Amino acid sequence: MEGEPARGVEPPTDGLRNHCSTTELRWRYNRDYTDPHRGFKTGGGMDGLAIAASLREVRPAVEGGFVRSIHQPTRSTLVLHVFAGTNRRILLAPRHAAIHVTGLDLPNPPKPCPFVMLLRRRLRGGRIVAVRQRGWDRVVTFDIERRDGRTARVYELTAELVGMHGNLFLLDEGKVLGSAHRDRGNRPGDTYTPLPPQPKLDPTAVTVSELAALLHAESAMQALVRSIAGMGRRTAKDVLRSSGETEDVGARAAAVHASLCAILPCIESRSPCVLVEEARATFYPLPPPAEPAPTFGEALDRVAKSLIEVQGNEQVTIRTDLHRAIVRRVRTLERLREWIDNASEADRLQTLGDLVMIHHTEIAPKSERVVLPDPATGHETTVRLLPSLSAIENAQKLYERAKRLRRGRPHVIARIKHLEQEVRVLEQAVIDFDDGLPVDDRALALLPAPPARADGARSAGPPRIQVDGFRILVGKSAAQNDRLLREAAADDLWLHAKGFAGSHVIIRRGGQREIPEAVVRRAARLAARHSKAKDERRVQVMVAAVKHVRKPRGAPPGLVNVSKGDTLTIEL
Repeated sequence: MEGEPARGVEPPTDGLRNHCSTTELRWRYNRDYTDPHRGFKTGGGMDGLAIAASLREVRPAVEGGFVRSIHQPTRSTLVLHVFAGTNRRILLAPRHAAIHVTGLDLPNPPKPCPFVMLLRRRLRGGRIVAVRQRGWDRVVTFDIERRDGRTARVYELTAELVGMHGNLFLLDEGKVLGSAHRDRGNRPGDTYTPLPPQPKLDPTAVTVSELAALLHAESAMQALVRSIAGMGRRTAKDVLRSSGETEDVGARAAAVHASLCAILPCIESRSPCVLVEEARATFYPLPPPAEPAPTFGEALDRVAKSLIEVQGNEQVTIRTDLHRAIVRRVRTLERLREWIDNASEADRLQTLGDLVMIHHTEIAPKSERVVLPDPATGHETTVRLLPSLSAIENAQKLYERAKRLRRGRPHVIARIKHLEQEVRVLEQAVIDFDDGLPVDDRALALLPAPPARADGARSAGPPRIQVDGFRILVGKSAAQNDRLLREAAADDLWLHAKGFAGSHVIIRRGGQREIPEAVVRRAARLAARHSKAKDERRVQVMVAAVKHVRKPRGAPPGLVNVSKGDTLTIEL
């Protein structure tokens, strides 16, 4: 019990990004990402091979042409209007992993955002010199030359088409001029830091023996996606379909190799593309019920149009809720990591306390700062003090801070691991949703419950329940949890489901000496039911006097230390 931080509700947030789990792909942080993937949507996103096939149509349509205008139909979608003998439109949607020649007439907002205004100011009238893809990666750059009198300047419009964490950058000689989404690692004026390349096998040169080694993995599809450049989950499924159910790895590898060799020429060919069940477009043929389409761009337009027509339904709400759930956890992870960074100061605080204790007779009263010799290193160390406290009291304060940091560190680390696992589940749910697969129940359980409010009513505060003359209050958010603790009396009782995120529950003592056991059990049941443990059969609930519950300085909302208390087991 001692020092265990309670896991409260994650703080509300309005932004995204810092990576919360280990991966080779940099996850950029974007604090102003408040409307995730609302509006235009292209399905499961294009992999590197599909992007290469799409660029086969984009390049002849725009290279040598001039940028006439730039529109932004939605937050995550940009349309370049290009004149190259005829008017063409190129759709760029980094967070939907999409780029293609489009014929859709998408609505344009009356007021452009600052990034679109920057693009118009720098690129309008410029000539598109080249459209480049980095290997088989989902990174595409438009080289756009714009003349100002006799001088010419080449700008780079770089699209990171990596799906949920994609972005669009305008570069001038390698310097970032602006981006579609705020990026802490690539701020305006910084030298652009590209996504790190992925060390993968070239799909045009992979051998049967290399494929056989990959097919030995527990999940052959994941092994192909991780190891072959440009290959996404859907393409991997298609090439594996040809291998059938044979257990002979060599025969299976040969079949996959033959399927891959049949797909790759379609990138450069002008054979018709196909449209699969109005939900997916491919650049290579598939069996029925696939329908043919004249071009890859038109196939992608058909998919986009069918999805635009159903955008108002609850499916978009589910997708948005998944993204917002990721947002909340990523922001909480950032704060917890900051707390861990501060926890590493425990040894230093302990050393400073020792120095103050050693030299306490030499420290003048009401000193704000002292310089003390450190006998261990032989160097002088500056220590900041609280002038209202004596030297010994300042030392004790330093010891207490070091103790709190050491005590909470293992629990915060466990919380970080738990949140990272939740983010992985939610990310996989987004991928499954885009692929047309059902969303895992584990991910749905992580989504916030819809607010239960009367028509036109607003939440006036935490719910209050009267039991045998005692008032029980239940926090319904991180802010309410913090407020309940701040406003509670020292002898009130605090309850929380042990080891699970959930509500803080307070029993107001109201001047009475004893709280009946029935009241405590009712409050404990409320704490269990308003937590992530609500589906468990038995739940342990922490019970402590409010005076033994403290929020560490700088800790995120909902995180507290309990120095003394009991545990009560509740049957649900």
